[in-house]
Amino acid sequence: MTDGLKKPALGQACQPLFRIGAAVSSRMTDQPALRDLICRHFTSLTADNQMKPMFVLDREATLAKGDLSRASLHFQSVDALLSFARDAGIAMRYHVLVWHNQTPRWFFTKDWSDAEDAPFADRETMLSRLEHYILDVMRHVNETFPGLVYTWDVVNEAIEPDQQAPGLYRTRSPWYATLGEDFLPAAFRAARKGQAPGQTLCYNDYNAFEPVKRDAIIVLLKKLMAENLVDTMGMQGHYILPEMNIPACEEAARAYAALGLKLQVTELDIHCTRGDEEGQQELARVYGDYFSMLARLCREGIPIEAVTFWGVTDADSWLTGFRRERSYPLLFSDDLQAKPAFDAVLDAVK
Repeated sequence: MTDGLKKPALGQACQPLFRIGAAVSSRMTDQPALRDLICRHFTSLTADNQMKPMFVLDREATLAKGDLSRASLHFQSVDALLSFARDAGIAMRYHVLVWHNQTPRWFFTKDWSDAEDAPFADRETMLSRLEHYILDVMRHVNETFPGLVYTWDVVNEAIEPDQQAPGLYRTRSPWYATLGEDFLPAAFRAARKGQAPGQTLCYNDYNAFEPVKRDAIIVLLKKLMAENLVDTMGMQGHYILPEMNIPACEEAARAYAALGLKLQVTELDIHCTRGDEEGQQELARVYGDYFSMLARLCREGIPIEAVTFWGVTDADSWLTGFRRERSYPLLFSDDLQAKPAFDAVLDAVK
């Protein structure tokens, strides 16, 4: 038995405050030792990739059907992970319905063309495609796995990351190119139609603690809230040692909660290039401070639904490839041992 399996269950310790989650893939859940670690410590799961549009949209079947307003879908990758979660008794958040990335360009083009220079479809066609896609996904998940998904990331990363003033959208997105700002309320309107009782609808974005981007996100959220279209703000948690600014994270969380929204930390990791004892003790200190802040917010009555780590072990982390240097950002080591950061999180939430 690995050290990670001997530790107190993290999900049970966090349960009075919030669900504790991890981003996983079927590749990970097919590994017995890693699967056992996931089942012991986490009460929520998120697909790292296999529920994104590129893994659900089926161009060949779409072309065969001949309907220009409704794409065909396949759910093999979706069902594989949902089946694991159901059998393990772990709730899931669905990530993600609408995103400019990892959505094939043919979904936006006239006649479903995959040519690089194919023109985009017209506005009415794209509104129809958007609504059908969202409702078809939600209908399949809610009918096949009733009660399993508790929140939906409806739209991901719609705010321009380099904006200099609040309220600016990511204009290079094909969603913006075809529908302008209207794609956001249209997506959430469709999701409201498709949601099951007890499910929340989430807007998700990164660097949501930075003041300029925070204020831009708040402008967006207020527009959605005017139609009662959004329930939860998803604050992605991709942070870096030693620059992590916990007071700014707290200030942003309070600002979103003041709107009347629930909160989730959706993609938590802290980039740390030092795997030695000193580096990992520093990582543990920062994780402890961060979770102490989250616990304090919860005890003040701010509704944090879940905190989700982006990965389970350091070996699973996307950061090593993304940063092009080895990263040690999570609570478990490559060999499934609990790191000092695990104990720091456990102590913070007790």
